[in-house]
Amino acid sequence: MLESDVSSLKRMLTVLDVFSPANLVCGADEIAGRLNYSRGTTYRYIRELCAAGLLSRMPAGFTLGPRIIELDLAIRQCDPVLASARPAMEALRDRFHCDVLLIYFFDDRVVVSHHERGTDALQVSYGRGHVMPLFRGAGSKVLLANLSPPRQRRLFQAHKAEVAACGLGEDWKSFRAAMVAFQRAGTAVSVGELDEGNVGVAASIAGAQPNHPSGFVMVFGTARYAILDKALVAEAVRDAATQVGTTLKADNLAAYGFGSMHDTARGASNAF
Repeated sequence: MLESDVSSLKRMLTVLDVFSPANLVCGADEIAGRLNYSRGTTYRYIRELCAAGLLSRMPAGFTLGPRIIELDLAIRQCDPVLASARPAMEALRDRFHCDVLLIYFFDDRVVVSHHERGTDALQVSYGRGHVMPLFRGAGSKVLLANLSPPRQRRLFQAHKAEVAACGLGEDWKSFRAAMVAFQRAGTAVSVGELDEGNVGVAASIAGAQPNHPSGFVMVFGTARYAILDKALVAEAVRDAATQVGTTLKADNLAAYGFGSMHDTARGASNAF
């Protein structure tokens, strides 16, 4: 595929970003205006997206199409990170009676991939498919901390005011120091940053997808968190993330023909 084709495809898929719970149906002219596309380009993109089932025509305009429902099911069934993470999430939920989120960093956004609900009926605003604030909440902080310094610097430069408002630093040096501290700790804790009365404790899943970090967030009500051993909670989420990361690394080695970690170790021992 030519570079120009890739650019055109990205521009076409950006049309899908126009739709939201507050904007369920959108006309072609509105799409063109929001994205600053020409009418001809917009109509061409809409035609292709409708043909693929990603958009559907309505009397008042266009809306997201049924193909997206199929893709949602496919990723629930086929996402290797989710498949490896779900048992660990269930174990954390059952042990601590908390909600557990699986989150990804993608395209400068932190997105919730899966939500295991605990027993406390917590009000959690960010469930599957929701985009979390980039600099608020324990989950976003641990994922940001595991980005490369150049990516961190780019995000800092683009969001200086928001970074400062979230208490992560007035300048690049202090922001970078905050990221290093989170990375060294292996966890982050936030109190009431996303939902009042909730506490988040998060850890990143190392090595799962280097370009798109993922992680766990345990969510507690403040009353339950107050009676828990804080060090034990941090250790539990950190260990769960490490375990899933190790499994995914082994699966990646196997996919590239190196066998599982167990097979590799066994082969090495047989050589002596």
